[in-house]
Amino acid sequence: MNLNSIDLGDFIDLERYPVHQLDSEQGRALIGRCQKMMAAETICVLPGFLRQELVDKLVMEITGLQKEVRKVDYLSTIYGWMNNEGFDNSHPRSQLLRRHCGVITTEQLDPEGFCLQLFQFDQLTEFVRRLLDYETLYRSACPHISVRINTMDSGEEFGWHFDTNDGVVSFIIQNADNGGLFEYVPLIRSEEDENYTGVKRILDGADSPNQADLPPGTFSLFLGRRSLHRVSPVENSAHPRQSLLFSYDRLADMVFPEKIQKRLTEPTSEPFLGALTTDS
Repeated sequence: MNLNSIDLGDFIDLERYPVHQLDSEQGRALIGRCQKMMAAETICVLPGFLRQELVDKLVMEITGLQKEVRKVDYLSTIYGWMNNEGFDNSHPRSQLLRRHCGVITTEQLDPEGFCLQLFQFDQLTEFVRRLLDYETLYRSACPHISVRINTMDSGEEFGWHFDTNDGVVSFIIQNADNGGLFEYVPLIRSEEDENYTGVKRILDGADSPNQADLPPGTFSLFLGRRSLHRVSPVENSAHPRQSLLFSYDRLADMVFPEKIQKRLTEPTSEPFLGALTTDS
């Protein structure tokens, strides 16, 4: 893909978010503001990051792929990296929550389409690297999950969970009419204290999570390894919630494990139980 003929400013509002000039005074101020947001709330939210004209084009591109959507629908543990055997049925480690949504993966996208063009900008990768304060950061080379679109129709949801990576970059392209809210609880667990009592209170509805305001065109970077989060059920919506997710890694040529790829490219109803899952 030749980006020499493509203007970054046609994609991103560079006056508000000068990702092409990160060493300028405005660029440094942007990085500092974003890092303060992440330190306080584990999420950086930048509304209006994508130009409205691009958002409209992305909606058209994604909607045009509706016939290609794979429906994912299975139960999953919150703690996918752990061995969850031997816990009482009421314990958070025993809970299986529904993941039900539509997925469009990288190989289904037009190589010259707007989704993949946006992903290829080095300036965007460098922006994410600086937000995370990593020495290196590369776009994922995974042929299926480097770029992913999630769609959610009425009745669909993506249950409470923790991430296994350090940060997730997403763009809201279209919201549902009702529901489909990104809900999260910042830093509810640590590597030293899982805080199962606090997690259970969220699962039981005893405590309320935060809700992120994510209008279409919003860039978000979420640190979900220690922060419980979900997308709430979509209700009575005339059109699906659409989100665009980009994958990065500190190592070049990163490809997701085969079993993770298969969860999206060959959907199964087999529950995902964690470290000892029978998923192959």
